[in-house]
Amino acid sequence: MRLKRLAPDVFDRVAAGTRLGDQARDMARAVLVDGRAQVDVATEHGMTKQRVSLAVATIERAYKKFSPPGVSAIRVELDLPESLALELDALSKALARSNDTELKASVIEKVLAAARNGCKRLG
Repeated sequence: MRLKRLAPDVFDRVAAGTRLGDQARDMARAVLVDGRAQVDVATEHGMTKQRVSLAVATIERAYKKFSPPGVSAIRVELDLPESLALELDALSKALARSNDTELKASVIEKVLAAARNGCKRLG
């Protein structure tokens, strides 16, 4: 799952915990905050798309460490079987309604374990 967008303040907090230089940070911000295409950002900065992708990946890894389960949310677009999409939508809404952070983290961990197990079984 790849990050689509981050709010500017979230990006700044996450980026502060990385070793990205100014140019790499600017490139990642253009993609993750401004929603620009990596290829356009690469051209503008005189870099390869791979360099931009590396900067974005650095922010994505830092975001995963920065955000405890159930505390923060991101919007993603996935192609899923309908039944799975409906269940995930229901789970997302239930998580949003709950105020019990520990319970939410526990539920998320169980869902993640089931997803990992499914990935292993499918090869």
